[in-house]
Formats: sequence, C-alpha cells, structure tokens
Amino acid sequence: MTRLWPAGAPVQMAFRPDGMPQAFLWAGAWHPVATIANRWRVRASWWAPDAEAWQEYVKLTTADGLLCVLAHDLQGSAWRMIRLYD
Repeated sequence: MTRLWPAGAPVQMAFRPDGMPQAFLWAGAWHPVATIANRWRVRASWWAPDAEAWQEYVKLTTADGLLCVLAHDLQGSAWRMIRLYD
C-alpha cells in the first residue's frame, strides 16, 4: 500500500557536506538516507523558458527500509514527505 500526502507532511532535513540529503526527521524518528534513486525539479510555468523551478523532488530509500518521495519548496525552503511506499 502506498501512502500519499498531497499537501505533504513536514520533515526536518540534515545534509551531507556536498548538499545531498543525509537524513530526515519524520514521525518522531531520524531516518538515515541510504540511496537517492531519483531527483527532479518542477517549474510552475514549464512552458516559459526562463521560469524558475519551484519544487524539487527526491525519491530515496532509507537505512531503515523506507522508500519515499520528499518535496523541497525552493521558494520557501521547507521539506515535506509526499509519498511513502510500503
């Protein structure tokens, strides 16, 4: 079963020195990132060549066995859990 939070559930992030996600705090526990499977950005006005990206998504697995998608608000800097795969 896949759980989806369209508005996102807030997470707190920790980063490696190279800026990549290292771990995140969600549901009262820290989850260390094991693998980043995919990373992509979405632009609100995708048809405009000079439009800035407003969301970044990261699909990752954690050391404790989660597979999830996190979203990063590039304008406000907040991170959220969007999807959790079971």
